Amino acid sequence: MIYALEGLITHKEPTFVVLKTKGGVSYALNISLFTSSKLEKDKDVELLTTPIFKEDSQKLYGFLEKSEQQMFELLLKVNGIGASIAMAICSSLDSNGFYKALSMGDENAFKAVPGIGAKVAKRIITELGDKKASFNLSDDSKTQALQALITLGFKQEKALEALSKCESKEVGALVKEALKKLS
Repeated sequence: MIYALEGLITHKEPTFVVLKTKGGVSYALNISLFTSSKLEKDKDVELLTTPIFKEDSQKLYGFLEKSEQQMFELLLKVNGIGASIAMAICSSLDSNGFYKALSMGDENAFKAVPGIGAKVAKRIITELGDKKASFNLSDDSKTQALQALITLGFKQEKALEALSKCESKEVGALVKEALKKLS
């Protein structure tokens, strides 16, 4: 798996870049509008990547921030959400706005994304959201801890509930504290 790519941006469009590595290989990466706004042509950059391989295509999706990549990968788990819709959400909502909309059950935040109607917005909230548990979503360490717990196989609702009762500030300590509460 390709975890990240580092190189020079040789071509840039609003949702697409070509990154030329020092080895001379150029990679095409789909990116969100948030990532695009932070990139400049002819500058060196490192992008985290999520590859998606299908029978008829192989695509790489690039991210400057781990939280955006985690949001993208979480959205791909929702029934009926593909990479294009997930990237549209990543272009419309930053990770804090995304988790806030999930925790508050805010369908309108998702319906504001082009290509998402009421059914899909409801499905995202139903499959990923938790309307009861809440914590400081601007705290990136809790967001990372949440993603770690989901990766370990815990349901988001249970993970959010456990994290809301945690007092630690660092990601590792948060995960350990939440795991104790979950067991």
